[in-house]
Amino acid sequence: MSDLVRTLIVCGLLSGTQPLTLMALLLVKNGERGTRNGWVFVIGGFAVQTAVLLTASAIVGGSVDSASTPGRAFLIVRIAVGLALIAVGLVLRRPPTKPAPEVPTVLRRIENVSWFGAFVTAVVMVDYQGPALASLAIATADDAGVGALALFTLFASGIPVGVHIATMRSDVARGRVESVTNWVMAHRRVLASWIALSSGAIIFLIGAVDLVSSRRG
Repeated sequence: MSDLVRTLIVCGLLSGTQPLTLMALLLVKNGERGTRNGWVFVIGGFAVQTAVLLTASAIVGGSVDSASTPGRAFLIVRIAVGLALIAVGLVLRRPPTKPAPEVPTVLRRIENVSWFGAFVTAVVMVDYQGPALASLAIATADDAGVGALALFTLFASGIPVGVHIATMRSDVARGRVESVTNWVMAHRRVLASWIALSSGAIIFLIGAVDLVSSRRG
């Protein structure tokens, strides 16, 4: 497995498991015309993240030598992001100083949006951290083909699509959307903590290994 493929998979998982994005999707689905708006949401997220990657691939793909100073700077940025995620995860492990609202204020008004509102919500709530890190990897890679980019999309968009389909395939599943949403909201701090810790550790380790390899090269 190449460094690029490994990095794109991790970045895709980071985007696909982003708690804020998944909470927004569940709330959009929990409102009127939830099935339609859920599809609009996941399509909007796919369109934005794919556009970022395709633009990065077309403009800077393979343009930076990983052993050069700019290439190592990109790797250091990825390492710093990994450390920042670990720090965020550790902070989230601490009990909150005051009771958190049942639903975050930023998500309170998106349950009954129109289809256009669902698309705009996706554009705002979709994760940009994963595509940004993937773009840095693409800039220093020579093999940023469509297949490699599709791996990012498989996880970044595939996980929200899976959540959407799993809650719409039957009346029983649709009836559980509200309970699933409530559970995620109640445990959002713990979920965000574990996702930040695990993804941060992986991003840090991959970046550190790539940095050492570039120095040896």
